[in-house]
Amino acid sequence: MPSHWTTYIIMLVALGLVILRNMRGRRLRVEALWVLPVIMVALAGFVLAAEPKPPLALAAGLALAPLVGAAVGWQRGRFTRIELDPTTHSFTSRASPAGMIFLVLLFVARFGLRAYVAQTARNPALTIAATDALLLFAVGLVCAQRVEMWLRCRKMLAEASGGA
Repeated sequence: MPSHWTTYIIMLVALGLVILRNMRGRRLRVEALWVLPVIMVALAGFVLAAEPKPPLALAAGLALAPLVGAAVGWQRGRFTRIELDPTTHSFTSRASPAGMIFLVLLFVARFGLRAYVAQTARNPALTIAATDALLLFAVGLVCAQRVEMWLRCRKMLAEASGGA
């Protein structure tokens, strides 16, 4: 179907732009690393509060999703290259090649899981729980990635200040 091809092409172009953007070094504002996780947690809370409560078996899976996301996010944060300018003490970050491969694999896995659930789920509660799990996975990923990067920046800054 043409509509599927259009969707795939748009996703590939968007992914390519994200990869190109992340390969360049950009200023890392350590003091603002907390902003996106707070926004995501709030939005996820609003989304989950507006939906019906899932069955108990699905709720257990939902509780696991942010933990798995946090583990993945911690690894993604470790893959990010962070450099400290010794004179200005400003940080720059850049995605490593391993981090870019990791991002592509996450993108493909998420897209594949979403398509699989949409095609095979006959139970609306299961479909809602799967999308909620993906949302919670993303929240856990972003939060853990930002915490890992913040801890690393703090350590680098302490070493630079202590060594001077």
